[in-house]
Amino acid sequence: MEPIALAAVQKFCDAWKIAFGGVLESLGATAVLCSWRAPLADYAAPAVPNENTIATRFQISKGLQGLSVVQCDKSVAVQFAQLLQSEALDPAAEFSEINRDAFAEFLRQIAGQVATEWKAENGMEIDLSIAEPPEPPSLPGTQTSVLEIKSDKFAPLELHFFLDPPLCAALVAVPPPEENAEALPTPALAADGELNLSATPNLALLLDVELQATIRFGQRDMLLREVFGLMPGAVVELDQYVNEPAELLVAGRLIARGEVVVVGGNFGLRVSEVAAANQRAALLDL
Repeated sequence: MEPIALAAVQKFCDAWKIAFGGVLESLGATAVLCSWRAPLADYAAPAVPNENTIATRFQISKGLQGLSVVQCDKSVAVQFAQLLQSEALDPAAEFSEINRDAFAEFLRQIAGQVATEWKAENGMEIDLSIAEPPEPPSLPGTQTSVLEIKSDKFAPLELHFFLDPPLCAALVAVPPPEENAEALPTPALAADGELNLSATPNLALLLDVELQATIRFGQRDMLLREVFGLMPGAVVELDQYVNEPAELLVAGRLIARGEVVVVGGNFGLRVSEVAAANQRAALLDL
């Protein structure tokens, strides 16, 4: 692959590297360092896991089209699962079905961060979803690399990445970021769409103000008699389907949407959509 094309593919891989670092730090890992141990290279061997490894296939859609596979030893996967579940790390632990599900959820959080990073860097929305069947077929002729992750929390861990030819072709075809740029922001915003603190120095005084954040699964109108009739065991049906994203409201205003996740025993929201910067800046009018 030509150097320019290789750089385009590497840019996508680097989004994964950044995502791993961010999610691991959010789970309590310290001094996290992610680096590519091996450069991108054509790889003709099949990406099929053996009894000691696990491979997860991601279908990439929307702005990009293709397939990516993340493969690692089960001893690596179990430690990521334990981190997600706030358990003591034991690479020798059995890779149970519970750990398998937790590892899949860990990778979903990574994929959500990859999509966020890619949109911030390229102005392009992409979707990464775990594809069925979970065990991927061979991917002859893919591009591959090895991500090494170090932390004070665990010994160095390695994950193998595979990108199929259609995805590589789509990455090469991505236009430069300036061609994806949105309309010029309002004067209160910087060129990257974020609040321009230097242009509005007094704004820094407000950034530590606490606002109430609420996750909304849905809503409905109720008659007063229905409210008085509530009792333990009653079911209140909402106007939202289970596969629709939950909404993040800040000071009563819709700021983001995403998928509800569990992190360290607490509910959280993996953000998939964020309101435009000027809409978030409207919170200053409160």
